[in-house]
Amino acid sequence: MAERELQFENVLSGASAEKRTALIVFPIVVVLAILVGFAVVAISRMSGLSTQVRMANQQVDEANKVVEERDKQLRDARAEVAVLASPGQGGGVLTAVAKDSGASGVALLHPEQHALNVYAFNLSPPPEGQGYRLVVTDAEGHERVLAAITPDDRGAAYLLARDVPEGATKVQVALVPASAAAQGVKPAAQAGAEESSAPQRQSVLAGDLPRPGEAGVVMPQPQAPKVHARTPAGRGRRRGR
Repeated sequence: MAERELQFENVLSGASAEKRTALIVFPIVVVLAILVGFAVVAISRMSGLSTQVRMANQQVDEANKVVEERDKQLRDARAEVAVLASPGQGGGVLTAVAKDSGASGVALLHPEQHALNVYAFNLSPPPEGQGYRLVVTDAEGHERVLAAITPDDRGAAYLLARDVPEGATKVQVALVPASAAAQGVKPAAQAGAEESSAPQRQSVLAGDLPRPGEAGVVMPQPQAPKVHARTPAGRGRRRGR
């Protein structure tokens, strides 16, 4: 009987020990689970915050690009106003290259701003695949094809050309194929040789600009009338004896 009571007490003590262990372990497991849950929520929040930060940075970059583009447009507008408000060094009268053409124009040179104002009138609509381009020549004979000129329905056009080379002395408005619009800078002799071998450019208007140190309007030089040599009536005949 005493042995059974002792075994029963051992069983009770073992059960109480297991309960004590369970009471200690269970709260720890619960606490760990709570901590893991908080960690998962924190990580997800951090991921969401990083995504929001990245999106905010992209929006800031796009806003900066817009601001830079507006600043560039503002600078260009101020530069155009400065050019239009200045009389410049002078100008040149542009006359038609073809005798049967009624086109004409005026070019105003602004060497300090490296700009050129061009006004053209009575331009015919360009053929398909071609367009009007401004071509300038410097004192060394190098040509540069600048911006395009687009006439309206009346044949009038205006252009404020930038990046005009220093010392530009000649200007022309030419028809240039779209494939050869960007020809870069080349000597006039080379351009003439290319045109003679494969015509790519047709000059429509041409004129001279004031040379460095000069000012005023350069008028087109009148063409001298051709003089046909005549043989005197008395010469070329044999005198009879």
